[in-house]
Amino acid sequence: MAIARKKTQRKLPRRPSHSRKIPGNDGYSQFDLEWNDEGLFPEVVYPDAEFLFRRMNEATRESVGPKRGEVILDIGCGRGIDGAELARRSAVVIGLEPSPIMIRHARKYISENGDNMSLVRGVGENLPFQAKSTDKVICKGALDHFPEPAVVIEQIATVLKPAGKAIIAIANFNSLGFKLGRAIWRLRKMLGFKPNESRMIWEIPEDHTYSFDYLFLKHLVGKCLEVEKVSGVSLFFGMPWWGIFLARLPKNVSIGILNSLDKVARHFPSISDVVVMRCTPK
Repeated sequence: MAIARKKTQRKLPRRPSHSRKIPGNDGYSQFDLEWNDEGLFPEVVYPDAEFLFRRMNEATRESVGPKRGEVILDIGCGRGIDGAELARRSAVVIGLEPSPIMIRHARKYISENGDNMSLVRGVGENLPFQAKSTDKVICKGALDHFPEPAVVIEQIATVLKPAGKAIIAIANFNSLGFKLGRAIWRLRKMLGFKPNESRMIWEIPEDHTYSFDYLFLKHLVGKCLEVEKVSGVSLFFGMPWWGIFLARLPKNVSIGILNSLDKVARHFPSISDVVVMRCTPK
C-alpha cells in the first residue's frame, strides 16, 4: 500500500535539488521495505470506518474513470486491489510497490481473482518509467508515507502524457471530525479525566512521514500539476464515540446518515475525512 519512513516528520516537503540521490543498493535505507498491512485494522470496525474506506475506494476509482487500453500506474499499490479493479475495466495497469511483502500479497490477490495486472518493485521518488508514458497515475492513501512527497509529485508530472491525469486520495488530518476529537479530548483533560495511553485516531501514525490536509495537498501538487477537480469523502470520522453511536442504530439508519454526510463532504473537501484530487500536467 505504501512506504514508510522510520522517523516521523511534519515539516513542509523541500524542493529537491537536481543532484538528489537516486535509490540504489544503499539508497533505500530511508524506506521501510518490510511494510506489511496485516494487523493494520482493528478486529472491531465501526460503521463510520467501514463506510469511509469503501467510499474512499469508490470515489478514487470514479475519479480515475478508466478507459479501454489506457496505461494506468498505481503508486503504492499495496495488495493490488484498486489496480485489479481498474484492470477489469480493460485498462493496462501497472502497480508500483517497494515492499516485497506487499508484492507477494498483491500477486496472491491477482492470481486468486484472475486479474491481469503487472507489478513492479520501486519507489515513488524514482519512477522506473519513461517520460510521458502513462495516461493516468493513481496514488491512494500513500503520499503521506513517502519520505519526499514533493519529489513523488514531480515524478508523477514527468511520466504523465500531456493529456494525462493524476488522481491523489489522502487522509485529511485537519478534518472536522479530527478537529472535534482534539477539542473534546482537550476539554476532558481540563476537566481532570485521565489521558488515553493509546494513540488517538487523529494523531499522526508512526508509519506516516507527513500530516496532510486539503491546503497542504493543493500547495504541494500546484508546483507541477494543475488541479482539475477536488472532492471530499465522508464527515465526522474520528469524532469520539461517533462510531459507537452509529453501531447502536439500525444499519439502514446509520448508512442513511453516513450517505447524507458524504454528500455534504463532496462539496467541502477542506473539512472532509478524505480528499480526492484530480490533476493534469502543467
